[in-house]
Amino acid sequence: MAKAKEMLLPKDPRYHKYPLEGPFDKEKAYWVAFNCSRCSVCKWVDSWRVKSARYARICPQHTKYLYDSHSAQGKCDLACALIEGKMKWEDDPQEIKAILFQCTMCGGCDAMDKGIRDAELVKLYRWLRHEYIKKFGPLPEHKAMLDSVKQYDNVWLQPRAKRNSWAKDLKSLGIKDLNKEKAAVLLFVGCTYGLSQELKPTILNIAKILKQNKVDFGILGENELCCGSPPEKTGLLEEFERLGTANIKRFNELGIKTIITPCAGCYGTLRVEYDELPIKKKFEVLHVSEYLERLALDKKIKYKKELPITVTWHDPCHMGRLGRPYVPGKDLDGVYDEPRNLLKSIPGVELVEMERIKEYAWCCGGGGGAFTGFKDFAQWTARERLTEAKDTGAGLLVTSCPWCESNLRAGGIGMEEKMEVRNLFDLMMEAL
Repeated sequence: MAKAKEMLLPKDPRYHKYPLEGPFDKEKAYWVAFNCSRCSVCKWVDSWRVKSARYARICPQHTKYLYDSHSAQGKCDLACALIEGKMKWEDDPQEIKAILFQCTMCGGCDAMDKGIRDAELVKLYRWLRHEYIKKFGPLPEHKAMLDSVKQYDNVWLQPRAKRNSWAKDLKSLGIKDLNKEKAAVLLFVGCTYGLSQELKPTILNIAKILKQNKVDFGILGENELCCGSPPEKTGLLEEFERLGTANIKRFNELGIKTIITPCAGCYGTLRVEYDELPIKKKFEVLHVSEYLERLALDKKIKYKKELPITVTWHDPCHMGRLGRPYVPGKDLDGVYDEPRNLLKSIPGVELVEMERIKEYAWCCGGGGGAFTGFKDFAQWTARERLTEAKDTGAGLLVTSCPWCESNLRAGGIGMEEKMEVRNLFDLMMEAL
């Protein structure tokens, strides 16, 4: 048997070591799908980390729909069938659509899978979504978002000039326009924080905190483009490449050395996904919590007010599991400790943890196009997280992601016991 396997190895690429370098193509997709051991690890929190049966699951899609086809190993079966020609895309496009797109692309399955092998499940799903779109076009549910990105370079059907409207309130604070002048730091606001009236106070508070701490920063205003995360996660890879390439070129030309962003989706995209593009970055990418934690550790942030509250922290997927490049042989890393350290630095705040945290965190439900295309599923996922948060006894659920904030608040509508959702930087500003 050993000799037979040895003879097979040089001929059959399915048995070779997974090639992490280079673009994710059909051959890589087949390797990931074929080499899945169908062990169901993708559905559960790592066995050594499970604290209760109630919160033992990691995959929202499989937990909600239960059929194995809605799990990672089910998607691997689908990929093998399509690539091998045992099944055609036209055989059942509606069912294939449900399997591929009723998924938040949270990376929970990917993180659990990386505990036993080198593979990239989220990239497999992205490749499958792109192949689906090439056959049938974008989902009707995502068409408005795609049209907006193409026409306005943002996902909210808002004119480009609106991006800078939030900053008009801060002219007296002297925020720099990096289209005209230099600064040490670019504050990359993102589409949602920049254009949402609901979330406008958060970006105002971040700017005020930076100014109070004498950070030399600026913005791009109406010249800021979407980072490309929504089209990338929904399989619209041509739009992602257009936006990402334009952004990197612009940042490099302006000589920007450090980019900070409060949006988890922007952070994961700028930090990780841009590495796939042909043009190379010449700048560092940090989440605002990473940047401010450095100031907090240096005792530069001076709070004036005590907040006697108990809070729990929700880990956004794009800050955590999807927020660092994968390095074989090393533990999964992410922006986990920095926001927790900031919370602990606020006088009077007590942090209590949910059962599923860091790389084992349950997704809010708002990512991967689910917030736009499958609202019932997205809000069901949010209610699961809100219930877990309430079980800690905390009075506030704190996070830093516009999609998490919006979807968790929407998911909480109609729940008997309310759980207030706050942004980390709003809480900091209250204490400042």
